[in-house]
Amino acid sequence: MLPDLTTAQFVLLATLGVGVGTLGTMVGVGGGFLLVPVLLFLFPDAEPATIVSMSLTAVVLTGASATVGYRRQRLQDLRTGAIFIATALPASVLGALLTRAISRGAFDVIFGAVLVVGAVFIAWRGLRLAAAPERSRRGRERRIVDRSGRVFEYWVNEPLAASIAPVAGFFASFFGIGGGIAHVPVMILVLRIPSAVAVATSQLELMTASAAALAVHAAFTLDQPELWLRALIVGAGSASGAQIGVRLARLVGGRFVLRVIAAGLLLAGVRQLVSALT
Repeated sequence: MLPDLTTAQFVLLATLGVGVGTLGTMVGVGGGFLLVPVLLFLFPDAEPATIVSMSLTAVVLTGASATVGYRRQRLQDLRTGAIFIATALPASVLGALLTRAISRGAFDVIFGAVLVVGAVFIAWRGLRLAAAPERSRRGRERRIVDRSGRVFEYWVNEPLAASIAPVAGFFASFFGIGGGIAHVPVMILVLRIPSAVAVATSQLELMTASAAALAVHAAFTLDQPELWLRALIVGAGSASGAQIGVRLARLVGGRFVLRVIAAGLLLAGVRQLVSALT
């Protein structure tokens, strides 16, 4: 059971939503990896499924808002997005179901550890690519021309994409952080998709897979209006912030995206582990 909503909490949740929506959309991750640690801090007695439900609501609304913006810019790789969606959806539903079976203590520790491991991998892989930045020519060729006339030509290893997406989808829905936090680094570091296209395309999977996971949680929590009120407040803020993030995304490059994700994961993970183990 959540406490009554105060005016201060309303303002805090809405502001939090705008912030994570802006940053999350700018780097293509939805903001869930920032939102979940804050929600765990604000609601120390809430069950993992409650925290995940609030976060996924924000992720879905952020993804929907960002998708509209990126479609206008013609930056999304629809074929790659469809592959990620089709293969990640079943795993996302499974992750949402398993969240309901884990204790808060175990959730906090595992969540923190996964964030730290993810940060280390992204930093390590990013350094390797900096030394060998050439793009792979394996797979199916893509050519995207955005609204401003920029041309992106690259190749996608579709079987590899289809094999990675379910793993990312499972962990994303299990922890309520949205698939972008896993898929954007995979697209840039493993599939070698240009960062601007990866950030925009991730919003398709982010919105769809997170919506499937959220539907699972909603089936068990429709009788908790206090939960959904808070979720919608954060979600409305994040949807607004997403439009800001879409505009700012044009100003950042792939290295900046990876650095922000790695730093955010590391800080959130260390903070989460310290809180859970002390």
